[in-house]
Amino acid sequence: MTQRGGRPRKADGEAKSVHIIETAAQLFAQQGYAATSVEQVVAACGVGKDTVYRRFPSKLALFEGVVEHARIQTQAHFHSTMAAAEKGDVLTQLRAAARWLLTVNLDPTLIAFKRIAFSEALVVGQSVAGNKDDPIMDRLFALIKDAQRSGDLAPGDVSFLAMHLLNCVAVGPMIDAMLGRATYASTRAQNAYFETAWKLFLNGARRGAS
Repeated sequence: MTQRGGRPRKADGEAKSVHIIETAAQLFAQQGYAATSVEQVVAACGVGKDTVYRRFPSKLALFEGVVEHARIQTQAHFHSTMAAAEKGDVLTQLRAAARWLLTVNLDPTLIAFKRIAFSEALVVGQSVAGNKDDPIMDRLFALIKDAQRSGDLAPGDVSFLAMHLLNCVAVGPMIDAMLGRATYASTRAQNAYFETAWKLFLNGARRGAS
């Protein structure tokens, strides 16, 4: 009986934590880190202050929870995208990964978190530091290696090629969005940019990276 009674309470607790995190994520994204208080999150969640502080003892801890939740969701979205592309050849899969990189780096919520990372670096720098365990980059490295083995890409430093691909398809538009511009807000604009960037990457990568 105790076990059965404990499961709903655990599930309810996890659901409440997710609700707090998602509410906080909206406020951080809309207002920034400095302008968002734990009290605002408490009020928006409609839960007791103790309920939030038991899970997140400070605003920094709450933001860390938001970033970790976003990281998990992003990875899940990536795996779903790649699962849909697995029937294609290796270059098709690499293209799908590259297109996803453009999409995710233009996501408005993630752009807001990146702005926080830059503007509040002294406060939340540890929260947004790169995670050494990065399955997305690991998959990108593996796809590039497979493309080299198949002859679709020339031999070369895999890490360099992965960074080149990321810079080619995502970094410019991401910076543009962080500056508040809407150049690539539409899917049509993203597709047009991506087609050009992807061709440039292939042209360079097929010649080989020294």
